[in-house]
Amino acid sequence: MRRANYRFYAAIFVFILALGITTAAILKKSPEKALKKKVSYKKQEIIRKASSNKEELSPKTKSVLISAVGDVMFDRRVKAAVVANGANWPFSKVTSFLKADLTIVNLESPLAEKGTPTKGKDVVFKGTPKGINSLKYAGIDIVALANNHALDFGLGSLNQTRALLKKAGIRFSGAGANKQEAYKPAIAKVGDLKVGFLSFSDVIPFNSFPTSKLPGIAPARDPAKVASKIKSLSKKVHIVIVAFHWGKEYEDYPTGKQKELATTSIDAGADLVLGHHPHVTQGIAEYKNRLIIYSLGNFVFDHFKVRTGESIILRVELNSKGEYKSARIWPVIITYSGQPYVVKGSEAKRVLERFKAISGKFSKLLVDDKESFLINNKSLMAN
Repeated sequence: MRRANYRFYAAIFVFILALGITTAAILKKSPEKALKKKVSYKKQEIIRKASSNKEELSPKTKSVLISAVGDVMFDRRVKAAVVANGANWPFSKVTSFLKADLTIVNLESPLAEKGTPTKGKDVVFKGTPKGINSLKYAGIDIVALANNHALDFGLGSLNQTRALLKKAGIRFSGAGANKQEAYKPAIAKVGDLKVGFLSFSDVIPFNSFPTSKLPGIAPARDPAKVASKIKSLSKKVHIVIVAFHWGKEYEDYPTGKQKELATTSIDAGADLVLGHHPHVTQGIAEYKNRLIIYSLGNFVFDHFKVRTGESIILRVELNSKGEYKSARIWPVIITYSGQPYVVKGSEAKRVLERFKAISGKFSKLLVDDKESFLINNKSLMAN
């Protein structure tokens, strides 16, 4: 009987001991499981937050419509016409073609009442300050100031121009009281999509090289410097548009330097490249799903030749990545007094045929469509 009791108590003891060991093992493992579970939840939270941030960085606005034209100048016969006919006169026949999310021009003259003309410069412009009302009437959003006439009447006239533009809510880039101001980009928002704009000039008068203390225009002489400015801007915006004052006057085709600057700019982050200065249109090109217009020609500009009176209006839709989705080119004739109007019939045919001819291998991009050219990005359409 005692032996049986002994066996009974021994069995209970072994059971309790085994239960204790098992419980200790469970307790030892459970903190690790809890920690793993906590880490798992933490990872999920990080992933969730990263996903949320990515959505915030990706704009809801999926595209932007840009309208761009060439040289706008408010001196000589244009000034006289504005005085005689009012500020609406220069753009009165083209406003419906200019309406877009953002409309861009090259402002080829200061808008000032006073100033001393630059000595030693053959051609100088001083546009009427009433030109600011013309720009407002046309719905101009951004102007390029980097050109060889920005400082024709000194820093005072440039400062007055910048002040008028700022008061009118028109953004600008390319010229200022020092190099910091000259290089400063213009930034606009279309919905929640940020568009940055830079203006450079490869045509620089002797009085227009900016320093830390002297006024000037943003130079395009050094492609590496241009690229660095574009790269810096591309980190702050979704789309970058760059305008260049470049090339040779009255030449149909771009120079090697123009081509180099254009492709270098796109490699650095530019999404659309616009050209000015030749006073005639030059052709179109495509590079990495981005468009280049080597010269938009004159626009509001008095002139003396048929070729300098032929121009275009570019309308291009860019997606949020900066790739062009589609574009349209409207043919324009400018009166000798400087008023542009969209043309049809034989005049449209003449303007468009010339533009197609000077576009060379890229003429295949241009599709005839109702007295204009339509350009579709086939690589995006294929996707």
